[in-house]
Amino acid sequence: LRAEDVVLWCDWQSIFQDDETEKIRGVMSLIKYATLCDYMLVPTEEEELPEFPEEIPGYGSRGWCRVEYFIFSLAAEMRGRKVQLYGIKRDGSLVQYRTVAVRNEEQMPSHGALSNPNDKALVRDLEDKMIEAYGKVIVEIKCKAGAGGFVNLGGKMIRDCHVEALFEAVNKYEVKELSLNNNQLTDAGAEAIAAMLRTNRSLTLLRLYNNKIGDAGKKAVREAVEGREGFQLYL
Repeated sequence: LRAEDVVLWCDWQSIFQDDETEKIRGVMSLIKYATLCDYMLVPTEEEELPEFPEEIPGYGSRGWCRVEYFIFSLAAEMRGRKVQLYGIKRDGSLVQYRTVAVRNEEQMPSHGALSNPNDKALVRDLEDKMIEAYGKVIVEIKCKAGAGGFVNLGGKMIRDCHVEALFEAVNKYEVKELSLNNNQLTDAGAEAIAAMLRTNRSLTLLRLYNNKIGDAGKKAVREAVEGREGFQLYL
């Protein structure tokens, strides 16, 4: 990097705190700032750093800190870029967090600690906006890459709102095997999947473990593939 090409954005002093209107405007600009960045650096006083960014002491447990790296990392993946997220150790050396995976809802930004509990709604709103955009892009990227074969969308925060885009991609790229384990699909999403399975003929395997699908949703999916010889369904 050349110094003349570098612009720094420091989050600590960039969100106005004393005027509620200005604060909300600054908060809503976080997505724009994060997606404009090529690198994200997290300075620490630590001699060693943990495996996951949400475990960085004094940083990873905080809701707003999670918002920053959550948006930055998802935006990088949406653009087909490597995630250039780094923790800086006390001696100045870097630890790269190449992928940021949300292992469960407790690691989501909206479950992070907040000094002002009233900020929770703002955090969740940013989280939801980013997830909605991310899901619609990532299903296309993954299905294109796995065209005609296996596509793993496990742990990608796929929600009911993504099902239509998902099956457009599945049909376009004739995906044969699809894993949707460890996502956020509910009965409504399962019923939408069931409706699309009735017209899809490329899929021969579907995994839906560890979602939020109840008995009604599972029943709908089972009935949609009933009679399809050799179809493998895992609920």
